[in-house]
Parts: sequence; structure tokens; C-alpha cells
Amino acid sequence: MANPPRPRITGITVNLLMPDGTTRVHTIDPKICDALVWSDRAVEVFGKFYDKGGPAEGKQMTREDFLHHFPHGGPIIGDQPHLPITPAVVNQIWNHPKEDGTAPAYLSKSLMNPVNG
Repeated sequence: MANPPRPRITGITVNLLMPDGTTRVHTIDPKICDALVWSDRAVEVFGKFYDKGGPAEGKQMTREDFLHHFPHGGPIIGDQPHLPITPAVVNQIWNHPKEDGTAPAYLSKSLMNPVNG
């Protein structure tokens, strides 16, 4: 039996209300992002993707790639050349303040490496 046709998401717009009362709009391209989480519970579930036995167990990011995506993440990666991505690291990223002192509003997963997260 063939799968029924599925609508295709062509764009995602995220409207943010910042702690200081200002607003920001972020546009996410679904051609390069296949997961988006924005709550503590969703981040916890997302982190399990990288747990032992999960589909992306053993995923690592190079220092350069990690700091490209998380320029404020120096304290997370330290002086390591690679960062193993684990549920604990996902939690650290979620709770680590950016340059403006705020924690991330959402985390997204890139399609850059569809085989290993």
C-alpha cells in the first residue's frame, strides 16, 4: 500500500518575546533543519537521541563546528578538539547563557549529517 501524499513544510517562523519585553523573529529553513525543540521536556526527549543506544550515539562535533553553531559555548567544550554530544551536553547547551545573558529559546537539529545526527 502506497503512502498517502504529505504536505511539505516550506518555512518555519519563530516569534520570540525576550525577557526585556522586546520581540525577535527567527526564520528556520526546513531544508537544513529537521528537529526543533523549545521546552524543557522536549529538550530532554531530544537529548535522548544522543544517549547510549540512541540513533546518534557517539555523535561528535569538531571544536570549529561546535563554536560555529554555539559561539558562546567555549565553557562547554573547553580546550577539547571534539565534543561528544550526549544528553548531558544537550542539557548544558540548553541552559548555557548566550552573550546577552539569556538562555536559548529553542534548539534545532541540522540535517548536515543525516546518518549520525
